[in-house]
Amino acid sequence: MRTCSWICGVLLATAASVAQPATVQAAGAIHVEFSIAGDTLACPDATYTVQSGSIREVVREGESRSGNTMFTVTDVPVHVVLTDADGATYSLRGATWIGGATNDQTGAEVITATHMLAIVGRGGVADTLRLVEIFGDGVLISHEFGTCEG
Repeated sequence: MRTCSWICGVLLATAASVAQPATVQAAGAIHVEFSIAGDTLACPDATYTVQSGSIREVVREGESRSGNTMFTVTDVPVHVVLTDADGATYSLRGATWIGGATNDQTGAEVITATHMLAIVGRGGVADTLRLVEIFGDGVLISHEFGTCEG
């Protein structure tokens, strides 16, 4: 769907594709947490390497009486520590949300994603990944307005 760094793999990961995730099924939701240590995020002025931390993911899916399906995925960084090439330490804050629906009668599908993440250091926000995407009728509309590309 888009050119991306480590974040795409994190955001699109599922329990089946992650080695030994902690998975809990609760009230129609699947809860997964997985490490992202070792991943990198390249921004125009810096490349950040994840030293430790994980992504906590909640997946919900359902089906209407007519057979239409819908899903949401919410990813939140948990105690993610990053470093840049100079060894400065940062944290990753924010969340990503992906949701979609299909129409069983027409085959139409719409998927929307919002990525709102900030790389925060001692002096405040160093970089951001801010991306909004809508995919429908085979067309991807994407708008990036952060300092890093998704």
